Amino acid sequence: MKLGIQPDVTHKPKDAFEFASKHRFSHVEILMDHPLYSMENLSHAELLELKESYGVDVLLHAPATSTNFISVSGTMRKASYEELIRVLHYAERCDAKVVTFHIGWNPGFITARGFVFPKELYSKHNYRVLTTEMLNFLKDIECDMLALENTISLDESLKKAIEILLEKTDLKLTFDIGHYNCREGHEIFLNWFDRVVNVHLHDNKGELDEHLALGEGNVDLSVIPKNYNGYLTLEVRNEEAMLKSKDYLMQRWKHD
Repeated sequence: MKLGIQPDVTHKPKDAFEFASKHRFSHVEILMDHPLYSMENLSHAELLELKESYGVDVLLHAPATSTNFISVSGTMRKASYEELIRVLHYAERCDAKVVTFHIGWNPGFITARGFVFPKELYSKHNYRVLTTEMLNFLKDIECDMLALENTISLDESLKKAIEILLEKTDLKLTFDIGHYNCREGHEIFLNWFDRVVNVHLHDNKGELDEHLALGEGNVDLSVIPKNYNGYLTLEVRNEEAMLKSKDYLMQRWKHD
């Protein structure tokens, strides 16, 4: 079992690796949106030293706030690929095992009648940019460690585009079970579970993405195949919730 953590949001890098080592977690997934864990503030040499000092593997979660691969802005999409290339170079230097990334998002609109999200405005655009720009990007790079995460709700055009990426490249997947429980269209990730190399674990009640400790919501862990042997990453970002979630898993696996 390769059970690890994303750091508590109050952890400095050394604190995160000490905590992981003390509680026998196998890896730390670095959330690169966090200021203390950004490439600007945490060098690959420092990260490699922490990995080797504590005997804990490193996974990376690429910045999601500074990338958007389905933005309507071509300039933003170009910058997103440049940022992801920077992350991949960083990953090689710190011997990261997996780089998880988000596909991005489309904006909705606040109106006098409430929030409006017209999916039909984006369907053709999303399909086009993913099956051209992202497909070409993935074909041009070594993407063995790159794993796309299920994040936003997926309509038919996004599901078809992701399926094309999986059919035509070696792209891997990160399956977020909390997102699966509260978003639409994520069954495609279950259909391609042989490509999953990392599973994000957190709980919710099926409506909001709450990132609760396991056992506090209604997430169904049984959707994870019993023969899965990749990374499992607790994405609760709080020490108490990490330990509670680990205990929950230990009790559950004891009875399986």
